[in-house]
Amino acid sequence: MGGNIYEKTLIAILLIMTLILGITSCGTKTVESSKPVVYASFYPIYDLASKIGSDKITVRTIIPPGIEPHDWEPATKDVAEMTKAKTILYLGLGMDSWIDKIKTNAPNVTFYEVSKGITPIVEGNQTNPHIWLSPKEALIMAKNIHEALQKSFPNDKDYFEKNYQNLKITLETLNKEYTDTLSQAKHKTFIVYHSAFDYLARDYGLKQEALVGSDEEAEVSPARMTEIINLIKSKNIKYIFTEPLTSPKPIQTIAKETGVQILHLNTIEGLTKEDVKKKKIIFH
Repeated sequence: MGGNIYEKTLIAILLIMTLILGITSCGTKTVESSKPVVYASFYPIYDLASKIGSDKITVRTIIPPGIEPHDWEPATKDVAEMTKAKTILYLGLGMDSWIDKIKTNAPNVTFYEVSKGITPIVEGNQTNPHIWLSPKEALIMAKNIHEALQKSFPNDKDYFEKNYQNLKITLETLNKEYTDTLSQAKHKTFIVYHSAFDYLARDYGLKQEALVGSDEEAEVSPARMTEIINLIKSKNIKYIFTEPLTSPKPIQTIAKETGVQILHLNTIEGLTKEDVKKKKIIFH
């Protein structure tokens, strides 16, 4: 690839967090079992809960593969199925606005908001929910999930503690790597389709430029397209990132106009059916 060592360092760092949550989760099964069921609203929570809960619980994701999580709403059958769970883990920050519908119909289920303790990024009236893409914030998520599982299943408290400490070390190491490496990067601006990396940018001194806000289904305005094209030319930016579940056309148009290289960056908020097949993930 073209570009200098600092640009390549930034790209490598951006890709690492998408890989850490892509590690095959411990204890993932494809068959029914007698283990207690914990529901996670979407994949990043599922992955962290699976690493901590491992063989003691069955973790299932709520939002189906290939679906954009921001706008998903549960059907009646979804609500009925989730009332059977022991525990439901959800993000908060406006990501899973449908959770109140589940709470109303599931009085015997314990709900835990895993973003508790995180300082949110608010733009206008909208809170950006993409906390899992920053190792610093993922550490808080993991802590909240760990505490939720210990409260829900106190007999396995020590088991969860051991797994949590291993996960914590991984995330702390990643956090240090981000901090040390990105502090030396000369080029800190990166361009993405939607503003999923606000927390990562805030935590590690980067500058994110997005075509649209935190809703990836929003349309890109001609004015914003022009701004991004001018930015690329003025800063001599070599790369632009596209994402799954978003339209590639605006990114392709910008690349054609500026000559930047298109790279793929997964925000991990919505898996494809192929991803699910590879990881053998259980959905409700």
